[in-house]
Amino acid sequence: MNLVLTFVAALLWVGSVQAETIYRYLDDRGGVTYTNIPSALPRKGVEKINVPIPPPPDVKLPPAPVVKVKPNPPINFPKVDNQTQRKRDQSRKQILDDELKAEVQSLDAAKNALSEAAAVKLGADKNHQKYVERLQGLKEQVSLHEKNVGALKKEISGLK
Repeated sequence: MNLVLTFVAALLWVGSVQAETIYRYLDDRGGVTYTNIPSALPRKGVEKINVPIPPPPDVKLPPAPVVKVKPNPPINFPKVDNQTQRKRDQSRKQILDDELKAEVQSLDAAKNALSEAAAVKLGADKNHQKYVERLQGLKEQVSLHEKNVGALKKEISGLK
């Protein structure tokens, strides 16, 4: 009951909160006057400022409840027996293992190409910037293969 009353009071309070209007006036001598009464200032040279009123620090609304809904499968949803599913899972694992082996080989090749390219400066690489750019492409290839290997290992570890 207290929770409901707090919620209703907060809603009423939030609905009534508005920004307060403040007026700023700069006189001829450079003095600044702030007021919330517009008639206290001359009509020319007055700047209108809207100042939002912050909520009081002690008002805290409870978190909204989390509702989890599990969808029901359609009536004619196809079902797979355990043996068929196990065969599919084994096939999937074998495919992922093969992909991992190929990706590890590609990673090793990319690392070798990078180390060889870093050791040899070509005639066109007299300009240091060209040398750096050539190595950057190889470094990106190594990084890509490392990410792929990590993703494949993660996928394999998630299998049953």
